[in-house]
Amino acid sequence: MKLTARIVACLIAINSASCAYLFHGTSDQIHIQSADPNAEIYLNDELIGRGSATATVDRGKQYNISAKDKGCAPRTEETGYKFDSISLLGLLIDLGIISILVVDMAASDAAWKTYPLDYSLNPICPAPGSGTTAPAAPQG
Repeated sequence: MKLTARIVACLIAINSASCAYLFHGTSDQIHIQSADPNAEIYLNDELIGRGSATATVDRGKQYNISAKDKGCAPRTEETGYKFDSISLLGLLIDLGIISILVVDMAASDAAWKTYPLDYSLNPICPAPGSGTTAPAAPQG
């Protein structure tokens, strides 16, 4: 029983020793905005709001976000991620062997923050008075 308690205590200590996991957790919050207040906002084909929405996503994973409206073509974008430099603090703890490589990268994906956190998506709607689709506006 004592051995099991020691192993569990060691695992908890190792897990809490990773910097990105400790400071930022394993999820991020993204914000999606559309200039069209009627646009339905989807995250991986699941409706999450109209006009604007906020969602919590797991770090280190890519998601499809889209804005859809009746009579318009949907606009879709994929979330990205980049390295969270706070993970490098693990170099001071154990040279990064456990804290960065094992916990932040392999076990929790905490080393990869969602980037960017803000998205602007507008459905591609026909121009008023014409039967054609308006050129796509640049997304940013």
